[in-house]
Amino acid sequence: MADSRERIIDTALGLIAEHGYEGMSLQMVADRVGLHKSTLFHYFKSKEQLAHEVYSGIGERLLKRIEPLLAVGKPSLDQVLRLSDELVDHFSEERGAARFLMRLMVAEHESALSARVFAFDADDAHPFDQVLVAAGAWLDRARRAGVIRRIKVRHTLINLLGLVLFYPAIAHATGSAALDADPWSETSLGTRKRELRNFLRAALEAH
Repeated sequence: MADSRERIIDTALGLIAEHGYEGMSLQMVADRVGLHKSTLFHYFKSKEQLAHEVYSGIGERLLKRIEPLLAVGKPSLDQVLRLSDELVDHFSEERGAARFLMRLMVAEHESALSARVFAFDADDAHPFDQVLVAAGAWLDRARRAGVIRRIKVRHTLINLLGLVLFYPAIAHATGSAALDADPWSETSLGTRKRELRNFLRAALEAH
């Protein structure tokens, strides 16, 4: 049962990454997993519930990745830069999750699913909201301590996530000379990290 549930979630992640939430159907999931559509309802009540499970898993894995950095006591600009590196590595390993979040960030905001990314509600226990709350609280401490300039925390978080997610797609599409033909090679990942660090240092460093 647990193995089938995980296969369904992984398959749904891949299909949403390929086709978007609106383009994914339970029939598509069933066909790819090799189950009858009616069997899916033993695990998930609806397409929306399945998509939220996918989204929840993305948030849990990301939170686990960044929590050690955010737990460090005194904030510093270097921590922000290391957070950027961690996000690059994380989404290079979870490319389906990266495409999933990219689609949510550009989806119509009336979509209940896409709106979750922008909720930023400290009272919400959803894992991705916990990521935003934890990182936002850390940035707020750094701002108050004067180690980064005064910023709009929520906008900064969304912008950082957007930079990490969209950079490889844009750079590869425009034929950036800074990247290898493979946007996921070690050379390309190193270049992305350096460029994001330079951007963040210029944008956030206190003067």
